[in-house]
Amino acid sequence: MRLASRVLRDVQLKRPVPHSPASRLSPCFRLDADGIGRATVRASYGRRSFSVSSPLGFGADYDLIYPELSHMSKAPVTTHAASRQTIPRSLVQETKHFHKWTALLSDPARLAVESDFFRQGPAKEWGSRLLVDKFENREDLALWSCLLDYQMRIHGHAGAVHVWKALWGRKALYDVEGPLAEMFWRVLLEGALMSDDPSILEGVWVYSEWMYDMHRVKWPQLYTTVIKHLLRTHQHQEVLRWQLRLTPNFYPGPDEFSSIIREFALDKELYRFDTLPSLYKASPRVNLYATLLPYLFNLGESMLAREWRRIFVRRGDVPLAPASVRPFLRFMTGYYPNDTLAPEELAALKFTKELSQDEKLDLSREFMNRVHGRTFGITVKNYTDRIGAKWFASSWVSLDVAISTISSLGIEKIGPLSLQAIALRSGTPENLLSRITQLREHGISVIESSYFQFVIYLARQNDSKLLDDLLRSDLHPDVFDDLKLQTQLVDSATNTLDWRIHRLLLVARLVAFERSAREVANSVLRLRFRQRNQGGVLQILEDMKARNTPLNFEEANHIYESLIEDYNHSQRVLTSQPASFYLSIFRQLKSMDVPVPLSHWKLIMLSMARRGRLEDLERLCVELVDMFLSVPSLRPGFVSVHLCDIPESMKDPLSGVENLLGVYIPQDIPTKHSHHPLRELFNSKVITAMIEHAFIIHPGQGFRTTHDTQFREGHSQALQIRKAIRLLRALHERGMWLRFRKVEFVVTNCLVSIFGPTPPMDTSQRLMRANNTLPLREMKALIDKAWGGKLLPPLPQLINVINKRAPGATLDSRKRRVWNEDGQEDGDPSGDGAGSHV
Repeated sequence: MRLASRVLRDVQLKRPVPHSPASRLSPCFRLDADGIGRATVRASYGRRSFSVSSPLGFGADYDLIYPELSHMSKAPVTTHAASRQTIPRSLVQETKHFHKWTALLSDPARLAVESDFFRQGPAKEWGSRLLVDKFENREDLALWSCLLDYQMRIHGHAGAVHVWKALWGRKALYDVEGPLAEMFWRVLLEGALMSDDPSILEGVWVYSEWMYDMHRVKWPQLYTTVIKHLLRTHQHQEVLRWQLRLTPNFYPGPDEFSSIIREFALDKELYRFDTLPSLYKASPRVNLYATLLPYLFNLGESMLAREWRRIFVRRGDVPLAPASVRPFLRFMTGYYPNDTLAPEELAALKFTKELSQDEKLDLSREFMNRVHGRTFGITVKNYTDRIGAKWFASSWVSLDVAISTISSLGIEKIGPLSLQAIALRSGTPENLLSRITQLREHGISVIESSYFQFVIYLARQNDSKLLDDLLRSDLHPDVFDDLKLQTQLVDSATNTLDWRIHRLLLVARLVAFERSAREVANSVLRLRFRQRNQGGVLQILEDMKARNTPLNFEEANHIYESLIEDYNHSQRVLTSQPASFYLSIFRQLKSMDVPVPLSHWKLIMLSMARRGRLEDLERLCVELVDMFLSVPSLRPGFVSVHLCDIPESMKDPLSGVENLLGVYIPQDIPTKHSHHPLRELFNSKVITAMIEHAFIIHPGQGFRTTHDTQFREGHSQALQIRKAIRLLRALHERGMWLRFRKVEFVVTNCLVSIFGPTPPMDTSQRLMRANNTLPLREMKALIDKAWGGKLLPPLPQLINVINKRAPGATLDSRKRRVWNEDGQEDGDPSGDGAGSHV
């Protein structure tokens, strides 16, 4: 807190600070260019290398992937107010705040004397009373700040403790108003927290209670500073002890407390001893559901959000802002259906809130009017955009009820005027996007127009100023579909200096140009795809990625359907050229966060396995495992999946959403979970095919002739088996859940085909036996070595199994599977499976 008006030498602290620079609150000193000394205190905040919020904010369904949002991470990002960390007011001070003590700041000799409160140093020979002991100065905060500034410069936090001990014996100060007071009390508190003597902090608490009891003033930021320090330094027991001490008189309120919980919510150390949840449980009632859960889920911390949800529901903390928690609740219903949702959560999952009695009567009357009209032959007045706009603009009915009423009347489309009315009542861009999603889920779409695209563009860019200008302008929506009229209006606005309209029209033209460029790019993509021009398709996709041009849903769907058409169902393979063609396209789509159906990845993987392309298969499998587990997507912490690969309960609410490419799901879903994409991608059929075809050498496999002796030796049966087993083990070590019992069973089945007493009848099994050149002992050693452990049972036991098992036996799957509440299969919690040998 150096506030001197002249440059002083740097002084080293007498003892090291016990906290890292990133987490401490320490003064830093500088001298401004104008010669006025200022002091600043740096505060630390958790930092992430990526944005923690989606471009749509918490108010929109940011787990959905529309073509327009395929490059969402590159759009301007705004952070929701609830997720921002509150930055304290700047503690920069000027020397003028010290009033008559300004000159004292530049007299270090006198400061040394006046701050020797116990007369053990320079003041020992001082004949006069110290300034702080004079009656007229006993409550002078500026004088105490001068002395604190000097002690901090010379002794660091030990100097703050020295000043505190002098103040403790005098009990003279209680002024907490003004910037100087804020800094004074904060620096003293930091010194107490940095001190090795716990009695210093105890004394601060006693002094603060005296201030509150005698003068009804609170030590500034006492609760927040102490609790944050204890949480940051993982003093688990002390956190709860000081929570109970400080809460009665110094609780900062729900907003500040929510900020504390949110700031430390990602610190896993605070959950080892249930520190952070206990802090929440010991606090006065505060609603964190709609604040913390969207924040955690938006970071991809779904498991942490799930644990907090359980705590909230037990305390009756339910969502009050449905839009912000809807993506999380949609995820919960799909991936954890056994977690029973509270009635308030079920209501938040739907768009329509509980209606008041008056609103129910109005809606019922409207319905009865239609019934009576049909009964007595009275025609119903058709819906028009102008009438709809008046309905949505009516302040006597909420937007939720207005949308529900329109939906109940069977209206499937609304026009731009109705959209304008909804946008004006929504207030903010994120609320508008939420309302548009609400319309979609009610089966209501907005008629396609340039005006609609312009509104959506501004909302997604979060340009609230320009969006408000558009909605409140006197420009009719039809203007944006008439380029000639726009040109005239641009000239007119230029002549009249109406720059607001001028800017609106120019931005509208830019949006129209981007739409045109998007349609042209997608049309060229379809043309080149039909020509099977691999280089052309990859080039246009790369250009679209570089220019942030979205891929249309129709084009993506056309690519996926073409793979099914090119698949040779009789031979159950893709030939070499189509397989390479689709694989290169799918990899490019993956880099654009466009989800590819898992079934299509499996077709390519199975084709590689059946043709002996084990090296290519290994590269692809590693790519896919990393994509779903570790490689960051355009939305960090999440991975994109196709709609056909999500649980059925999640598909139903999205059935009315048009042009939807897929959804984002958190990457932290346990790989044991029955709905994890890798469980479907590497299901029993794929694992079996990978192992069985490693035991077979097909003539001409790998799309090459067998005349190359070196090639044939490099693709011997033993080498292929070793590669396949190593691949499965490597995928497991990369995080993929693997049922070891299944691997052991399939491998043993192959050994039965090779070494069993009964000659196999199946062609593939005969090929296994014909290609084998190793005895059983060497084959077992080869497999166990490739696995990196004991995969197969001991040799005598293995021989007994081979002699008893019939060729082509299947693992008993007649036992009904039971899934526990975590989506894992009961009876096989570790993934090792019964009878496995690891």
